[in-house]
Amino acid sequence: MKNYQPRMSLFFSVSLTLASVGTIAYGESEAVVPTEIKNVTKSSMPKSDKKDQLVKRDDTLDLPTNTGPLRRFHEVLDELLIEFGYDLKRGQVTGIKNLAIRKTEVNEVLPNSYRKYVRMLVNERIQMSTDLHLISCILCENKYSKITDGKLIITSPTTNAAMLKSTAEQLGIEYFMDVMLIYHPTHMVLAFEIFKSNTDELVWSRAYNSETIRSRYQRLAIDYKQVEKSRNSDEYQPEYRIMVGAGPVTLPNIGGSSADSAFLGVEFRSMERFSKRHSEFGLSLTVLKSSSSLSGVASSASAQPTDPTVPKPFQTAMMLHVLYAHNFLGSVESYDDVRQGIHLGGGLLMAGGGYFAGMGRLGWDLFFGRRWALGVSGLYVFPSEILLNGDTVTTKGGSGGEGIVSFNF
Repeated sequence: MKNYQPRMSLFFSVSLTLASVGTIAYGESEAVVPTEIKNVTKSSMPKSDKKDQLVKRDDTLDLPTNTGPLRRFHEVLDELLIEFGYDLKRGQVTGIKNLAIRKTEVNEVLPNSYRKYVRMLVNERIQMSTDLHLISCILCENKYSKITDGKLIITSPTTNAAMLKSTAEQLGIEYFMDVMLIYHPTHMVLAFEIFKSNTDELVWSRAYNSETIRSRYQRLAIDYKQVEKSRNSDEYQPEYRIMVGAGPVTLPNIGGSSADSAFLGVEFRSMERFSKRHSEFGLSLTVLKSSSSLSGVASSASAQPTDPTVPKPFQTAMMLHVLYAHNFLGSVESYDDVRQGIHLGGGLLMAGGGYFAGMGRLGWDLFFGRRWALGVSGLYVFPSEILLNGDTVTTKGGSGGEGIVSFNF
């Protein structure tokens, strides 16, 4: 047994060392997990600080409780591309025509095949966000060889300036773009450069770091959910706008005078948002209370002799509408801006005594910051009928309006 004891001790020490390498222990940074990248050895990983360790590629792996959330490789890459597309939509790259990607580079951690994959994703994002004329520079990928003084020399347009300009003239390329993707276990960087093909003048350069994306959108007062492409769930997650407000309402009453047409309305609106927040569809419910009943003043009908053929004006009523709204937004909704939108819909006006009347509604909405909104609507009540003392009485319709100040939940 004495001869095997040192070997057993060595076996256990090596096992403990390998186990410590496979653990995940991040500091404050979020872990980026490239689940699609296989067979990455420790020797191929970039050097990092002591607090950054290797991440095991395992879809079902749970992080310790003292670490940040686990984030997948393509989720983070999508975030970087989304921010790049957002800058394109804002017009940061203007006056550029006939653009081609000269080269795409990735660091040694990623497979070489990711160069073409990243190139395709960048091309897709440019086409989605702008109307730039993209040219596929196939000649930029070609390599040429020749023997000079007994030596084999390999060159390509990406490394030879004269060949690059000749290729640009041949294909009609005015601007070239270089793309670089750098992966680190705790973050990712996607960098771009655009330069003129004839003068090599640099016209635009930008680097996107996954650690600073969310804070940048917070400074811009933008809800990050509206630009985040990746979702934690595979199912569609609806987005709602729920508002509660109050304000004055005028409606044609079934009886009384014009004084009985003034109401205080409390409105509840619930809408589902879609089409990148440009469209909404849902319901609104408005509870009406006449101003005369709130102030304690008797209605005009109570001061006159009762006519059995004339219905009394209602003091309480409800409006129920099915609404469609369109919001005039840019590429994203910024809370620093005053946003506007229109809405239209139809529904019912309901009051005591079995009174029901069809309604139409058309209005304008103003949104201030994130929580407040002002809506002004025109209302129209269609003629209807009401049962009075066993007889059917026709009620007149008419137009009205409302102004509602709402709080957005």
